[in-house]
Amino acid sequence: MSDLAAPARPIVEAAIGSLCTACVLRVERRGEMDVIAAGTLCPDERAGPDAPCTADSLFDLASLTKLATTALALAFVRERVLALDTPFRELVPDFRGGRKDDVTLDHVLTHTAGLTWWLPLWKEVHTLEEAVWRAAQEPLAQDLGSFTYSDLGYIMLTQGLATIGGRTFADLIRETVLGPVEAIAADFGPRHPEHCAATEEDAEWRKRRLRGEVHDENAFAVGGIAGHAGLFGTAADVAAITRVFRDGAVIGNELAALARTERVKQGNVRRGIGLALRAPDGPMVGRHFSVDAYGHTGFTGTSVWIDPQLDLTVVLLTNRVYFGRGNDDAMYRFRIAVHEAVSAGTIHA
Repeated sequence: MSDLAAPARPIVEAAIGSLCTACVLRVERRGEMDVIAAGTLCPDERAGPDAPCTADSLFDLASLTKLATTALALAFVRERVLALDTPFRELVPDFRGGRKDDVTLDHVLTHTAGLTWWLPLWKEVHTLEEAVWRAAQEPLAQDLGSFTYSDLGYIMLTQGLATIGGRTFADLIRETVLGPVEAIAADFGPRHPEHCAATEEDAEWRKRRLRGEVHDENAFAVGGIAGHAGLFGTAADVAAITRVFRDGAVIGNELAALARTERVKQGNVRRGIGLALRAPDGPMVGRHFSVDAYGHTGFTGTSVWIDPQLDLTVVLLTNRVYFGRGNDDAMYRFRIAVHEAVSAGTIHA
């Protein structure tokens, strides 16, 4: 154990009680690892007993789930069960007609399939099959090849990859991704509430503080298991999943390198396959991260960023939606500050 995370401790502790109630920061560099945990899991006694946040606490990973889904898709590509240029209609037969026939798996994984960014499916559907059918009927919202981050493609992948793999999506994720990388505690919900950092109080639909059940409404509507959201895990689990893209676990070095390579550049956005790449302008993850850095974020306040030039992996887990959804700017500033703090000492080290 080292003190890699220590420079960010004051920043993390200052965020407790205003930005979030719980936070875990895990930093890996040159074979060393450090982790700090702060806050408590659920001050709201209506959602079960509160407890200190620890390195082993479970967080709703939100869109970090997409990393596991991308890994599963690329594992099928490695096995030649799929190809990146496979028409998406072959995975999701209801997705067809017009320009949809030109959409490939690659388009979906790079968010360039022309899909609408989001739909309130939870107001219309009760099963995954219904959700996939509804998403497949939605007209394309922009030109093929134009970047728009979208949950819909990953929702449809939930069914498509299960069909290709001949098993349930959850079992495929467990057996193909989580097991091999040893993401030991990661799994879909519901999870035991007492082990989980609580998220938002859902006053509109579920009428309760959410704890151990997925925050994302569309994922919850289809049973809590989906390709875009649904996984719970620890900071160690997220670090384990990143081995897919950093070290070639599960998908091999060639596909891992391809995933980290710029496939999309649109304005200040750069994307690989299933990965965000460091933006050319603006702080994003701090001044010290190089243009080679890549990662992903999750709506609940989760993120992972890897910089191969600095040999640095940073997992930051919070429950920032505990106090509501109106703190995007504060979360962005917090993430920048944390990443600047832990990367500042690596520049000349």
